[in-house]
Parts: sequence; structure tokens; C-alpha cells
Amino acid sequence: MKKALAILIALAAPGHVFADESWTGYQVGLQVGNQHIKAKGTGESNPTLGVHIGYLHDFGGYVFGGEISHDAAAKYTVGGVKKSAKTTRIKIKGGHSFGDTLLYGVVGYAGLDVGGTNEDGYSAGIGVSYQLTPRVILGLEYLHDTYSSGGADTEADSVFLKASYKF
Repeated sequence: MKKALAILIALAAPGHVFADESWTGYQVGLQVGNQHIKAKGTGESNPTLGVHIGYLHDFGGYVFGGEISHDAAAKYTVGGVKKSAKTTRIKIKGGHSFGDTLLYGVVGYAGLDVGGTNEDGYSAGIGVSYQLTPRVILGLEYLHDTYSSGGADTEADSVFLKASYKF
């Protein structure tokens, strides 16, 4: 009877429960989102698609690491001309894990290329990631980028849905 009850409990347990909840490892993935760029009093939003690669280390619930990401957005209007925007970020991530959920913050470098015009700045944001399996991770991330070049301040707000593979 005890054996049957144990088997029944094991079968009824949620599928996402697994023994290895560690966040330690390399991650590579895709991200899709929306980016809103504001410059010189005007703003424009466009969808964006990107890739990311990084490494996280789990220190018993506290997780730290880094990530590099690159996004390409649709066309933005600059001086009456449509130009494509590309953003590259180098981020430091840190947060706290609650089993298969990770809440984190990010800070780092952001580089913006709009039609051949490059701007350097910084990025800061927050995010949440969830381990569907020990290898597949889904996440949601908000980033605020600030750029300053030639006296004109440019800001970008981005929200991403991320899918990663951990190895």
C-alpha cells in the first residue's frame, strides 16, 4: 500500500519539478521583444529580434554572471529617413533563485547603431527566468538604455521574451 501511494504521489507531482535546480552553466538563446527609442523629443517603437549568450553561477541561491546580447530592430525614422537599429549589450547579472525561478537585475554597456551612426551608453534593468527543464529556460526582461553623444540624449526602453538552452 505504501509503495502504491508513493507511486501515485510521484505521478501526480508537477512535471516541472526536477532534482537539478542549479542555475550554473552556459546559456545561449533567442529573444523577441519591443524597443522604444526616444531622441530629440520624438519616440518610435518597433519589434526586435536578437540572440544572447552568457554564463551564470549559482552560489546556493544567489546567482551571478554575465551575458552578451545583440538585437536588430525594424526601421526607425531618423531625419525623415528610415534606418535600421542594432543594439549590442554586455551585461552583468545578479539575483536570487527560488528553486526553478530566478529574479535578477542587470547593469552594463549598451551600444546602439542606427543606420551607421553609433552611440555608446549604459543599460540597466530587471528580469525573471523560469527553468522549464534543467536545460530549457524562459524569461522576461526589461531594459532601459541611456546614450549621450554630441549633446543629444537618446534613450531606449526594451521588453524581451527570452528562450535559452543551458549546457
